[in-house]
Amino acid sequence: MQLRKQWLVMAIAVPLVFTTVGCAMNNKKPQSTQRPNTQQVRYDERMNDANNNTGYDTNTRVGQKMRTADDVSDNLVKLREIDAATTVVMGDTAYIGVSFAGNYQGGMTNELKNKVAKRARKVDSSLRRVYVSANPGFVDAMKNYAKSVRDGRPISGLINGFMDLVQRTFPTSQ
Repeated sequence: MQLRKQWLVMAIAVPLVFTTVGCAMNNKKPQSTQRPNTQQVRYDERMNDANNNTGYDTNTRVGQKMRTADDVSDNLVKLREIDAATTVVMGDTAYIGVSFAGNYQGGMTNELKNKVAKRARKVDSSLRRVYVSANPGFVDAMKNYAKSVRDGRPISGLINGFMDLVQRTFPTSQ
């Protein structure tokens, strides 16, 4: 009889324990897809993109013509400080790469930049903005772009690379 009671208690207790354990709440937190310490972005069609403007409107520049201005370059070489010059023009903006004459020791000063810009505008009155650099990497790249334009290569393939070069060389230009 005693054995029978034990079996009865066990027969009731075991299913009761398993039922209780099986119905217990799962207290694990789900794994989050968010990373800690990140800022959420709210996309808003009224967002002001003015702060994202780097000063280069590539959408309008794609339709513009890229040309060389050999007359400007030839005139700049007449300056005693300049040994060689390469000028590429897009719209009303000239980008000029210059190499210094061997006897010139002054480097690229604001005075020399203004002198080059003034002379460039004198030769080509359509120029509103003139950017000048003596950075050797910029000068070499300008020579390559000028050669590509002279050779008649389509500028659509040149525009993005050229604008990246300009943005790296003149990051604050507007």
